[in-house]
Amino acid sequence: MKKSIFLNFLVSGFTIHLNAQEEVHHEVHEHNDGFHRLTMVAGYALIDNSFSEETDDILIVPAFGLNYDYFFKGVWGLGLHTDILLQQFTVEKHKSNEILVRENPVGLVGMLLYRPHHKWTLFSGYGMEFEKHENIQLIRIGGEFGIELPADWELGFTLEFDIKPGAYNSLLFGVDFSKFFFKKKKNSHTE
Repeated sequence: MKKSIFLNFLVSGFTIHLNAQEEVHHEVHEHNDGFHRLTMVAGYALIDNSFSEETDDILIVPAFGLNYDYFFKGVWGLGLHTDILLQQFTVEKHKSNEILVRENPVGLVGMLLYRPHHKWTLFSGYGMEFEKHENIQLIRIGGEFGIELPADWELGFTLEFDIKPGAYNSLLFGVDFSKFFFKKKKNSHTE
């Protein structure tokens, strides 16, 4: 009696395990066909306001962004990320006492993206920060953790570090909402 209960339990567990494996494989297959993603980001940028020894002020500036990404085979992607810092502020340039005035600067960055897992995206890129007083170069590195929502939406948490050589650096914490656009399959059927 005990052996038959044990065998039934073992077979049931094995069957459940196989079904779970099949569902995971199906999800990965859909992401491997390539897809588009449109993302809106809202967050705050932390900016070191001074590099002199007398002060250690940090500015907290609200930011908003709009990103477009295309992923090839679901793992590697290219993107165009834009953002705006919604405030006027002044900072000291690196290694100098020169004051840099920034009035709602807009960043435009070409990105290389890597998705090692469907919840994680790592990215880096190069672009420019445009502002009426002075345009500066921009190098961005960062990552995002996403939580899948119904209807091909995702809630994400972003961390970006912007290096602006010869000017100033910023660290952005953000929350984003993404909409995925997958390729339609001709012979797909629902189960």
